[in-house]
Amino acid sequence: MAKVRELLKHFRSALMVTRFNSDELHARPMGLLGDAAKFEGSLWFFSDESSTKTKELINDTSVSLMFQSDSNSAYMHLVGRAATVTDRAKMEELYTPLIRTWFPKGLEDPALTLIRFDADHGQFWDSPGGMLQVLAAFTKAVVTGKPGQGGEAGDLEL
Repeated sequence: MAKVRELLKHFRSALMVTRFNSDELHARPMGLLGDAAKFEGSLWFFSDESSTKTKELINDTSVSLMFQSDSNSAYMHLVGRAATVTDRAKMEELYTPLIRTWFPKGLEDPALTLIRFDADHGQFWDSPGGMLQVLAAFTKAVVTGKPGQGGEAGDLEL
């Protein structure tokens, strides 16, 4: 959990991948909500209850989230399950004025719903030193002729 919390602070959005027609994958960007420091295994997203993604979740709850922050040299992939949730208190907790971009009526929009993603496992790639660490690994590889180590990677079990 600590590693996921540490990495989540670098991401503002994720690509949510759902299954379409049982054998095709469908991806779209989704804005992250809430405080990354409080991550306990679930992530939340606002959605329109009539959207394609909410319909896809009825047929298959399997979801992947992919995160990328080139400026921080941080990447993560989480696999889990997701479902739509109607929880007014949670909506009020997570709501920000930016949500009006997609839902001009705000919390009063009758189509507004939440997607709750529960992570099972994943992978991460992280270069805590950022681009300087990557450049050092590149230099080492050029000088020694051996592959450099640009950061760390690992599996996440949640």
